[in-house]
Amino acid sequence: MVQCVSGWDVRATRVIYVENDPALRGIMTQLLESRPELEIIVATGMAHEVLDDRLVATADVALLDLALGTTQMNGIDLGLALRSLNENIGIVIHSQYRLDTVARAVPRRALVGWATLEKSGAMDIREVAALLRSTARGESNMAIGDDTQNLDDAESPLESLSMRQRAVIGMAAAGIKTPEIARRLHLSPDAVRQDLSRSYRTLVPDAGAIDDLRTRAILAYLELIRDDDAGDGR
Repeated sequence: MVQCVSGWDVRATRVIYVENDPALRGIMTQLLESRPELEIIVATGMAHEVLDDRLVATADVALLDLALGTTQMNGIDLGLALRSLNENIGIVIHSQYRLDTVARAVPRRALVGWATLEKSGAMDIREVAALLRSTARGESNMAIGDDTQNLDDAESPLESLSMRQRAVIGMAAAGIKTPEIARRLHLSPDAVRQDLSRSYRTLVPDAGAIDDLRTRAILAYLELIRDDDAGDGR
C-alpha cells in the first residue's frame, strides 16, 4: 500500500504486533489500522506465530509486549529472534512497567533501531505511529552508550548468551523443535544444536552428568523470564 504525503509517495510502514492481552490487542490493532501510514501485517498474542522468515522479511518494525507470559519468550528475546531473521527490522518494546529492562538486556551493539513505548490510557495513536516509523528507520529513543548497562545489577545468565543463542533457547522453550528452529532462522540443525548446547551450559553451569540438561536449562530460562515478567508488574 502506498500513501501520498506532501507530494511524496511513501510506502506504509509494515508492522508486526504481538500483545499478550487480547482486549488491548484488539483495541490497539484497530487504532493502528486507522493510520494510513501503517500496515499491520500480523497481530497475535503468540511469539512463535511471527517467527517465520518470509513474514519477518516483509516487516519494517515490530511492536512487542514485554511480558508475553511464562510459557513463551518475552518481548526482548522475541525482538532478538526477529533481528536474527531481518537485521533491519525496528523493535519497539511496549510495557507499563520497567522499560529500563530493555537497555540492560539488549547488547549495546544491537540497540540501534530499538525503542520503548509506555502503555498508557493517554497514548496518542499519532505519536505511536510516528515512533513506529522512526524506529523502522533505525532511530532509537534510548541512550546507546556505556551507561546502558547497570553495573550495580548482578548479571543475569541471559546476558551471557549471544543474540542468536537467546533466540534459539527462547524458541526451544516455546516447544519449537530443532529442525523448525533451523528453518526459521536459516541455520543448519547442527548449528542450532551447538547454540542450544552452549546455552544449556550457560544457564545450568553446575549440571551433573546424570542431569537432563535440556530440561533443566529450559526451566532455568523460563524462570529467568518469569522474573523479568514479575519485575514488569505481571
